[in-house]
Amino acid sequence: MPWELDVNLKDVILDFTYLSLFLMVGTTLRRYVPFFQRFLIPNNILGGFFGLLVGSQVLGIIELDADRLGTYVYHFLALTFIAMGLRKEKTKWGKGPLSKTNITILCYLGQGLSGLLIAMLLIKTVFPDLFPGIGLLVPLGFGMGPGLAYAMGSSWEVYQGTEVFPGGGLVGLTMASIGYLIAFFAGLAFITWGIRTGRTKLIKGMDQVTDDLRRGILKDSELPIAGKLTMATEAIEPMAFQVGLIGTVYLLTYVLVNYLSGLMLANGLDGFVATLWSFHFIFAILLTLAVRRILDMTGRSYTIDTGLMNRSAGILIDYLVTASIAAISVAVVKMYWLPILLMSVAGGFITWAIIWWASYRAYDDYPFERFVGVFGEMTGTINSGLVLIRVTDPQFETNVAEDSIYGSGLTIFVGFPLLIVLNLPMNLWGNTLQGYWYTMGIFVLYAIVIIIFWRLIGYLSFKKTLE
Repeated sequence: MPWELDVNLKDVILDFTYLSLFLMVGTTLRRYVPFFQRFLIPNNILGGFFGLLVGSQVLGIIELDADRLGTYVYHFLALTFIAMGLRKEKTKWGKGPLSKTNITILCYLGQGLSGLLIAMLLIKTVFPDLFPGIGLLVPLGFGMGPGLAYAMGSSWEVYQGTEVFPGGGLVGLTMASIGYLIAFFAGLAFITWGIRTGRTKLIKGMDQVTDDLRRGILKDSELPIAGKLTMATEAIEPMAFQVGLIGTVYLLTYVLVNYLSGLMLANGLDGFVATLWSFHFIFAILLTLAVRRILDMTGRSYTIDTGLMNRSAGILIDYLVTASIAAISVAVVKMYWLPILLMSVAGGFITWAIIWWASYRAYDDYPFERFVGVFGEMTGTINSGLVLIRVTDPQFETNVAEDSIYGSGLTIFVGFPLLIVLNLPMNLWGNTLQGYWYTMGIFVLYAIVIIIFWRLIGYLSFKKTLE
C-alpha cells in the first residue's frame, strides 16, 4: 500500500526538485515550441514526458523510481480533492450542470463497457492470461484521472495473496497519460473542424486564440487576480494557512482510515484493507465537507479564500500530472501494449460518440462548446476541459464553463456507486470472468436508469435539438 512504502527522505526531496525541474522545462517548451503552442499542450504534460525521457525508464540521466512517483500521485489525489472541497462554491443546479453530470456518468459506463469487452475478447483469443479488470482502467484513467487509476490499479495487483495484475497501478498511469494526449490532440482537431464547419458560436478562426494563451505565459494580457488575503501577513502567510488546513484534513483522513483498517484486521477482514486504503480519497472528501460545514456553521469560513484554494489545487494537479507521466513503466507498457492500444482507441471513440450524441440532445445552447469541454474532461481532467472551453469561449461569455464546474461537483456524489461497482468483481465475485460479465450487466442497467431519469425530468430529447 502507498502509505506503507519505505522511502528515504533524501529521495523524496530529490524527487520534488526533479518534478519542479520538469515543470520548468515544460514551461519553456510551451513558450518556445510552436507545435506545442498549436495544440495547447499543458506544461505539466510536457514536463511529465520530459521526465519520462530523462528518467530511469529511457535515457537514465536522472534516477526516478516509478513506485515512489506513483505514491506521490496517490497522495496528490486526496490532497487535490481536499483543496477543491474546502472552497465555497455557489450551489446552482439546473439543466446545464445536471446534463453535464449525466453525460459524464454515461461516459464512465461506456468506457468501462468498451474496456471490459476488449479484455474478454483478448482473453478468448491471443491473451488468455490477461487480467480482465484491466478494462476498468479505461474509465479510471480517461474519465477519473491518474490518481484514481493508480490507486485502484494498485489495489488489484494482488488477489488473496497471489499476484494477478502485475504493474496494475502503472498501467493506470499509462492509460491516463494516453487520455491526456487524446484530450488535447483530438480536442484541438475537433475545434478546428468545428470552426471550419461553422459549429462554433463565438470564435470564427483559430487566429482568435491569443498569443498569450498559446505560449502559456501572460505577458500582454490583463493579469487575473489569484486570490485574496484572509490573514495578516505579520501573523501568518495566508497561503500557508490554506495549505495548513489542507494538511490538517489529510491528517484526519489518515487517522480515520488507519482506525478503520485496524478494525478490519481485528475482525478477520484482511482482504479488504488494501481496498479501504485505495478509497482513502473518499474519506478525505467526506471529512473535507464536514470541516467546511463546521466552519460555515461557526462563522469561521471567512478564513478560506476560494482563489487561494484554487491555486493550491492547481499546484497539486500540476505535480500530480507530471509525476504520473514520469512514472510510466516502459516494461509494463511492453507487457500490456496490445490491450492498452486497443482499449485507448475504443475508449476514445466511445467517449466521442456518447458526448456528441448527448450534447445535441440535452442542450439548447452552445452544444459544440459543451461537447468540446466534456470531451476534454472525459479524456483528461476538468482542467483540460476548461482549457478547450476557453479556446471556443475566450472571454467565458457563456455559462458553459460554469455548468461544467458545477456538474463535476455533482458527479462525485452521483457517480460514487460506480466506484463500488468497479470493485465488485474482486471483492464479491471472486475475480471470475462471470463476475466481470455481471459488472457489464450492471453498467448497462446503470446507463438505462440514467437515461430514463434524464428523459423524465425533461432535460433530454431523443431528437437532435440543434445543428
